[in-house]
Amino acid sequence: MNAVKGQMNAAILAGPGAGKTELLAQRASFLLETNTCVSPRKILAICFKRDAATNLKERVEKRVGEGLSDRLDSKTFDAFAKGIVDRFGGSLPEWCRPSRDYQIMFPSWRDWSDFGNHLSLDPPFSEERFNGEQIKNLHAKFGRACGTLPLVRPEPENGAQAASIQWWTSCMDSNPSKLTFGMISTLAATIIHHNPSIKAALQQTYSNVFLDEFQDTTPLQYALLKEAFCGSTSNLTAVGDIKQMIMVFAGATPYRFQEFIKDFAAQSIPLTTNFRSNRRIVAIINSMARIIEPTAMEVTCARVSDDLPEITDSIINFDNKETQSKSLATFIAKQTQEGQNPLNQNDFILLVRQKANEFEPDLKEEFEKSGLTLRNEARTFNGISIQDFMSEPLAELVGALTQMAVGDRDDSPYQRVLNLIGVPMGLRMGREATDYQIEQSVRSSVKLFKGFVAGKLPREVDFSEVLENLVECFGEDNVRRMSSEYANLERYREIKLAISEYLTECGQKPVSWIDVINEYRGKNQVRLMTVHKSKGLEAHTIIFLELQDSSFFYKANMEEERLAFFVAVSRARERLFITTTSSVRSNTKPLFDMLAAAGVVAS
Repeated sequence: MNAVKGQMNAAILAGPGAGKTELLAQRASFLLETNTCVSPRKILAICFKRDAATNLKERVEKRVGEGLSDRLDSKTFDAFAKGIVDRFGGSLPEWCRPSRDYQIMFPSWRDWSDFGNHLSLDPPFSEERFNGEQIKNLHAKFGRACGTLPLVRPEPENGAQAASIQWWTSCMDSNPSKLTFGMISTLAATIIHHNPSIKAALQQTYSNVFLDEFQDTTPLQYALLKEAFCGSTSNLTAVGDIKQMIMVFAGATPYRFQEFIKDFAAQSIPLTTNFRSNRRIVAIINSMARIIEPTAMEVTCARVSDDLPEITDSIINFDNKETQSKSLATFIAKQTQEGQNPLNQNDFILLVRQKANEFEPDLKEEFEKSGLTLRNEARTFNGISIQDFMSEPLAELVGALTQMAVGDRDDSPYQRVLNLIGVPMGLRMGREATDYQIEQSVRSSVKLFKGFVAGKLPREVDFSEVLENLVECFGEDNVRRMSSEYANLERYREIKLAISEYLTECGQKPVSWIDVINEYRGKNQVRLMTVHKSKGLEAHTIIFLELQDSSFFYKANMEEERLAFFVAVSRARERLFITTTSSVRSNTKPLFDMLAAAGVVAS
């Protein structure tokens, strides 16, 4: 209640299953319903992932209705920074001002290395050399320090600054300009720093700021946060758990909460109840937490009276990958196809440390033999993973419209369409668009889809053409306003192509349109993903595949790997299984030691 109702900056330290998102939803509801967030001021919620931002928005809307929930802006850090740059980019200093049609880039390790290899610095820094990793770490800053860029192109004082300036110049001079999300964060902070009126407007707009998964905030993101809100009257609520920190490679640090408490004079509030997992899983979590953080507070299980499964946890040793695939397929098939209360395939998540694509072929073959469907969330279409593009508003819009066209009413597709396209078309903003106009657009899209597919099998349909026409029913400008990322036409087209390619694949095997939609939405499928992509998810049964040296980088930092492994374990509600196919475990011994300390043993 202190966290929900308090009018102060707060650092909420919460373990897995403590209800962090629920707490933020309840706080938003309190602030809006009591007008403690005085109208017309708003709440800004910054989340780690897009689906987490959507989840929070939906929870608040269910509680307070559409009118009040419109005053909650829920977005990722990247979207928040990009919105500032897109709106106020014209105020940036000329030397670091990108073109209005700038493109977002995602450099590979080869891109970083190529830039470093061809870097030519002027004296007195001409002899200095920078490798790809150093360029990656330097590229979004001015030298080595996070912060803002100066009004006038600076003269470098050292080689690192010279390298940074050359990177920025190269990106700005491209046609169009090219930016990484790290650079966008720096530019957003620069805009706020040099424009007091923009900073004041931002602080006047948001009386409250929520920060979800705060432990994974990068230095660039934290610099933007401080620039925007430090010293303001806005109340900030940061929620997270340093034991679940998975962005160490991007600069996340266990001291981020301490920085926040100091910089924002925040009150520390712990949440010590786990509402997700049964008492055995909670005991494992507590044991692992003590090893990671000896001073960690023990969490209590909210489900102490619940019955436990016959087997809650185990390490399973397989002779090889083939045996593992066959055994897992047989086990999950039995669990989902037999008994009085069979589980759903969605109740199982298979987690791997990295390279999920390498696990898919063997698993998929055996799963299909057993009547199961494996959904590899890491598989890419047009260079974008299924998990990433399926969290896009465009993918959700297409799925909901297609559901209505084939007569599938699961999960209220019409309401989802209203939620997605309502604001862009003016439903809640007092513009010309009305409920009637949106309804007519929906009717037109459904009629169009039926015309395209009439008399055809799913595999005979040109989904790229279908997608283009569905978009036109609502107006492409309206559709692109669903996400700030869609302002970048190339990115919008990449996402649209990925969706159409995936729909095309989904239409190959099924014989009914309901099957196509279920395949597209991932309904009743066993999910395969990396630990990093599982953040924020949960499942009845978590199976971590191949805990052994070969599953990790040979130079993997086991201090960091313990954090990732803790995230994997804490996704489980009822059961946790760990498999191995190799006895080579010297590097991974610290992880096995954690399991042994928690009493998780081989079956």
